[in-house]
Amino acid sequence: MKLFKLCTFFIALLTFFSCENNLTDLENLGTQTSKVYFNDPANALAGLNACYAAMQDDEYFVYGDILSDDAIKGGSNYFDYVDRETLRTFTANSGNSVSGGTWSLMYKTIVRCNEIINSLPAATFDEALKKRIIAEAKFIRADAYSKLVPLFGAIPLVTKDLTVDNLTAPRSPIKEVYGFIKKDLDDAIAGLPEKSGYAANDLGRATKGAARMLKVRVLMQETGYKNNVTLAATSGYTVDVTANWNEIYDLTNVIINSGQYALTNNFATIFQEEGENNMESVFEIQHKQTNNEWGESVGNTTIVQMGNRDDWGWCFNIPTDALYNTFSSTDPRLLCTIYGQEYPILFGVAQTWDKQKWTLTDNSTKNYVTKCRLNRKYALAKEERSGNHNNQDVNKRVIRYAEVLLAHAEAAHFKGIEGEARTYVNLIRARAQNSTKPLGSAAGQTSNYTYDALAGASVPAIISSGDALLKDIWKERRLELAMEGIRYFDLIRTGRTDLLPNKENYSSHDGLLPLPVGDVNTFGLPQNKNY
Repeated sequence: MKLFKLCTFFIALLTFFSCENNLTDLENLGTQTSKVYFNDPANALAGLNACYAAMQDDEYFVYGDILSDDAIKGGSNYFDYVDRETLRTFTANSGNSVSGGTWSLMYKTIVRCNEIINSLPAATFDEALKKRIIAEAKFIRADAYSKLVPLFGAIPLVTKDLTVDNLTAPRSPIKEVYGFIKKDLDDAIAGLPEKSGYAANDLGRATKGAARMLKVRVLMQETGYKNNVTLAATSGYTVDVTANWNEIYDLTNVIINSGQYALTNNFATIFQEEGENNMESVFEIQHKQTNNEWGESVGNTTIVQMGNRDDWGWCFNIPTDALYNTFSSTDPRLLCTIYGQEYPILFGVAQTWDKQKWTLTDNSTKNYVTKCRLNRKYALAKEERSGNHNNQDVNKRVIRYAEVLLAHAEAAHFKGIEGEARTYVNLIRARAQNSTKPLGSAAGQTSNYTYDALAGASVPAIISSGDALLKDIWKERRLELAMEGIRYFDLIRTGRTDLLPNKENYSSHDGLLPLPVGDVNTFGLPQNKNY
């Protein structure tokens, strides 16, 4: 009798709910759904800021500099952060903490962006603001994917909000991922304002110019699937290189003619505090010596890594002799890019160099550097350093107008407009010649913005043509953008893999880094070759 009554109760209960709603469709009382949360513009902007915050942790130099011929890992010895060294020589395994950390960071960024992109269309607040927020999120998502593809190849293309039923996606073909990135950037270009369209308190947000230039980088990246023997043989990806260069030319031309940007007069000022968000800044990541509302540090964590170990820093990302010798001694950019034993004064203070501490004893690194040299672009005067090493108030310059001009010059070369190509390269070189020594190059000068001229400065105009002109453009990219996380990707896209620290290992792994072993095992992702 009791069993019958109990069954009758449950049948009635289920009948009641079937008339009203499925149990799984009931509102979760006491919680706020993303649909409700993002209907408030303040919340939508806070969510967008979380996407920017994720970008702040990107250690771009590990790949762009250390994997190239421009820098070695550095540190106190070979085993100090050895995972960076094994990435550099393509001897890493699938448990590598550096590549695994980058993978996780990029997908954290993507997931945060997806939440905004997928939730905001239903929001009812101001349409113009909503459109801009979605466009910013698409720019950031495109940036994350554009960093994953050249490092890992075919990757999961995650576009939906993650749920218990949708925790991962299979690896998508490279062509599909690039198509998705370019579509995101086209949407971003359509929805973003120009740099001048933002209020002063919105410095650092994505703009039309930034989205156009990120697409230029992506299009240039794609050309590597034809130029690079390893990528061409293993990717199965056919690229219309002529179409890419035509679009690069058009995009950079729009940026140049937008009136939003110009070269600064003095190269030496760009990486000083006064150079932050200047007229040459197309996109830079904003940093402050504090934490944000989610408890995340928003200070720059990379500055101390490149500092002098005898003084304050950890001596990572050391410029090589190869980079040092590429500069002419009459080029002011040399002193503004590299400092070390040859230049004993930094921010007006004499430096001490303990040669014992700088000795690199491991066979894989010692032949690349004969003297200690460090990245001057991200050096800090003592009075400007935060007591928290990992929380420095220095922006990362991600895209500069100089790169726009050099990309335009390269595109003009491939379109056969050599005079125009030379013109834009020589704009860069003329600025270099008229620049000064870096801040505080003389004893007693501190960070009071005192710049001394370099006696005998000479950066003559290039007059080359044909293949020699292309090589001059590539060389100018190396000189102008040195230690800014770009060189490795330039070597890969142009097929100059013979300049990599270990070309054989690069080729044996199809030019790709290992996917994190945890995600390979948990989600059944196919691992990259020979890992």
